[in-house]
Amino acid sequence: MKSYYLNIFLLIIFPFIFLFPYTLQILDVGNDFELYFFTYKKYIFELLKNGHLPLWSPGEAAGYSLVYNPLTQFFYIPSWIHYLISFFIGDLSKYSFLLYTISAISIFNIGLFNFLKTFNLTSNIVLTTVLITCVSLKITELLRFPNALHAFCWFPWVLYGINLIQNKKYFIKSFLIIFFACLMIFTAGYPYYIFYGLILFSSYIFFLLIIKNKNHLYGSSQITFESSLFVIIKLSLPVIFALVLFAPIYLKTSELMSITRGRSLSDFNFSIIGSSNFYDQIGSWIFPPFAMAEGWYYFGATSTFIILTVVFSKILVKNKISQNNNCLKIVFSFFIFLFFLNYQFANAENSLIFKFIWNILDPIQNFRFWIRINIILVPIIALLLALSLQDLIRFINNSKSINIKMINLIISFLIVLILFIQYYFINYSDYFNSYWNVWQLKRIDAIQMEFSKILSYIIGLYKDYIYSLFFIIIFFILIIVLNNKNILFKLKKNNYLLYTVLLLTFSEIFFLANIQWAIPYNFYENGFKQLNLKKNYNSPNNEALNDLINAFYQERVSIEKSGTSVFQGNTYYRNNKRFNINYINHWGNKNHTIIFDKYFNNNGSFRSDLDEDSVSKVKYFFGMDDYKKKIFYSENISYNNIFDFIDNSRNSEENNRFKYELIKYNGDELIIDVFVDKPGWISFIDTWDPNWKVYVNGSNSDLEKLFDTYKSVYIKGENSKIKFIYKPFNFN
Repeated sequence: MKSYYLNIFLLIIFPFIFLFPYTLQILDVGNDFELYFFTYKKYIFELLKNGHLPLWSPGEAAGYSLVYNPLTQFFYIPSWIHYLISFFIGDLSKYSFLLYTISAISIFNIGLFNFLKTFNLTSNIVLTTVLITCVSLKITELLRFPNALHAFCWFPWVLYGINLIQNKKYFIKSFLIIFFACLMIFTAGYPYYIFYGLILFSSYIFFLLIIKNKNHLYGSSQITFESSLFVIIKLSLPVIFALVLFAPIYLKTSELMSITRGRSLSDFNFSIIGSSNFYDQIGSWIFPPFAMAEGWYYFGATSTFIILTVVFSKILVKNKISQNNNCLKIVFSFFIFLFFLNYQFANAENSLIFKFIWNILDPIQNFRFWIRINIILVPIIALLLALSLQDLIRFINNSKSINIKMINLIISFLIVLILFIQYYFINYSDYFNSYWNVWQLKRIDAIQMEFSKILSYIIGLYKDYIYSLFFIIIFFILIIVLNNKNILFKLKKNNYLLYTVLLLTFSEIFFLANIQWAIPYNFYENGFKQLNLKKNYNSPNNEALNDLINAFYQERVSIEKSGTSVFQGNTYYRNNKRFNINYINHWGNKNHTIIFDKYFNNNGSFRSDLDEDSVSKVKYFFGMDDYKKKIFYSENISYNNIFDFIDNSRNSEENNRFKYELIKYNGDELIIDVFVDKPGWISFIDTWDPNWKVYVNGSNSDLEKLFDTYKSVYIKGENSKIKFIYKPFNFN
């Protein structure tokens, strides 16, 4: 029991050790990490510190839901644990958010360790396998997608629960594990993985149900297994309970997605963006530069070679010593099935079944980059690796009982085949992996310039021959240990072999795992200082609510102020806490984004076909000029364009002595006292959502939409107290 807890402790801290360039603040995670994920956490936390629970985000896309935006992880329990810890620390920084992200790998490790322990495997084998799996490129690639990593980290827990639930003794334990893990997957804020999990878990359950003698897998004749019907019923119960709890959130999120840009397209061409291909799959096994980082699952040359060696030896070489012979063959058969099924989704563009499934399943019709589904292979590859390591050790310990010459032949054939394919890829293939060239290659080039010639040369090998080198090393090690009777690797416990496997894997994977989405530490902060921005957006703040009120009085922006031309993401902090009318590429109220595109370019600058007067009116409408308007009065709200509305509103406000006083504003609620001579419409240029309500003089009123996008309400004139309030938990 003590060794179990020592292993768990190691599995918890190891990701922080392996990723020390991040945990020691040498590197930051780039790409989507900050603007798509961290900004929301900081915004929520700062307002919580001020005693306000924010539900609406007025700082992006002219307003968007915070509570039902999957990016915020609003209902994910570990997220709130992160807030609680941040309260004690005093701040939620990008660094603490990075540690929170890495902690998902620790959760994954514990789940995978327990899952693998249910099989007929030794603890040393299981520990070695988990340490290798958690540094594989698909796991570390997810550092840029904290929500995805926190969703996937619960996958092995579900698999663990599925294994337990077959045994009559573990019903309550398995029920709780599956229920909690499913609930975490549902709420982690990455809807893609809910469907990915459905594919993996249903396939795995089917695989288990068709196996008559499960003792081959679990290695014990003492286990009493339930019948298939009872297993299905017992598996369904925790999932149904989790779904019941998640259903209201799902319905509200679906309602939001129906008015969100790019989330209600049902466009097949959109769904096949980011498909996998043959090169990508081969690259994920033997040559990462040919695999798109969106889907690569490279475990390292050592793991690949061991799996291939043992699997081919099992198939081609007869022996009498392999106690889990059937186990490896069964798992390998399942892997082949899952790999084929997975590829039909990953390569959506050329799939045999994807279009048929796409047509009958509405929820997946707005998914893209199906290459990401490759992640469901990771736990099963880990199981294959564990079984292969255990059989390899049996080969070594019982070399007299197996045909070593045949295994030598297999190993030699494999190394020649792999090196030939790699050489062809490097020197003759005209395949162009744009993802590698745009993202990973430029990082390798940049790091090369920081080191001496020797180190620069070694780093440069990650563009081509470093992978061949490690395949050659593991080839010679296997040849030696299988053919030398006196080698130290034959010690009874075989730890030397496992240590060697770990050392080779870490040596090869460490560089790519750490740099694939890295940026220099404080990269953006240093840029802010050069631009003389007023305040570091990542510094502690205790005036968040006042900042929000001040932002209401300030002009809005349409472009990021940090000096870059991109506009994607929540830039509230990068713009010194100003509201932005920009929108993430496939996010934000779709009607607002249509209006935005009429007047702005992708980078937030005005279109060149607009004259000076048109630009002036657009600025006035969105509160981007010295007037900083957010509230308008007009005689009606039926206009063809912003220009007509502004002309009418200006005349109406001037002729009817319109004025208002702000009583309360916190992002979720706006209360104003309005005075105007005649009846008309008060428009708040903040996007509409089905959960917004409006009250005039204490009475519920009809909330209308200006340009089918922004909130408007009819008033009878003279003095009126108007309250716009966001009520996302109203399920009437």
